[in-house]
Amino acid sequence: MYETCPQQYKFTYIDHIADEYKQPKPYLTMGAHVHNSLKDFYDNIEPTERSWDVLEGILRRRWRENRSGFADREDEKNWGMRALQMLKAFYFKNDITKTPVMLEDFYDMDLAEDIRVVGRIDRVDEEDEGLHVIDYKTGKYNKEDVSDLQLIIYAMIVEANSKQRVHKASYLYLTTNQWYSLDISSDMYEAVAEQLIERVEIIKQDKELNPRINKYCKNCDFIDICPKSEEVKQLIEKKTLPNI
Repeated sequence: MYETCPQQYKFTYIDHIADEYKQPKPYLTMGAHVHNSLKDFYDNIEPTERSWDVLEGILRRRWRENRSGFADREDEKNWGMRALQMLKAFYFKNDITKTPVMLEDFYDMDLAEDIRVVGRIDRVDEEDEGLHVIDYKTGKYNKEDVSDLQLIIYAMIVEANSKQRVHKASYLYLTTNQWYSLDISSDMYEAVAEQLIERVEIIKQDKELNPRINKYCKNCDFIDICPKSEEVKQLIEKKTLPNI
C-alpha cells in the first residue's frame, strides 16, 4: 500500500480511518465468497464427498451471508455468475481430492527484533518435493502485476511456521485456471529479508507521506479527502490516470 500511495498508507495505518471511509466493492465481496467457499470445500467436506453440486451449494450459502457492494440485482447476478464460473473451472480442472495442510489463515514470523511479517495463506499442499504454497487470485492475470516477492514472503512465513521445506509457491488465477509458479530455495530468503527491512526503514523515515496519483486511485476509498482529490477526479474523467 505504501508503494502504491503513501497517503493511503497514512490514512489506513497511522490515522486509522479506513473503517470510516471504507466502501463495499463488488469484486471484493465476490472474491471473499470464492475464497471462503474453497476453504469450506477442503476443510469441511471429505474427499469422497466432494462434488460440483456440493461446491456450488457452499458458494450459494456463503453468498447469502453478504450481498454488499452491488449496484443492483442485475449487477449482483453478473458477479455471482463470475464466481460460479471460477469455481466450476477450478473443480473440473484440478485435483479436488487433495487434503491441504494449511488453509485460509493468518500466519506470521519475526523478521527482525521490531519487525514482524504477517500473511494470509490461502492454501498449502504437501508434495513429494516439499510444501507447495498456493495463493488464489480472482482477478485477471496481468504479467505487470505478478510479484515474485510476495510468493517468496509467503514461503518464508510457511517455512517458519511449519518447520518444513517449501519447494514451490504459486498464484492460481481462478478466472482462467492459469498457474504462475516459482521454484523456491532457501537462499532466496536472506536477500528478501534485507529488502523488506530496507522498505520498512523507508516508510519510517517518510514524514510527508504524500499522495501518489496512479491507476488505482479510481478505486480508492479516500478519494474525497485526498489532498489531490480534484486533480485525480479530472484524470479519472479523462481516463488518463498514470501507471505507478
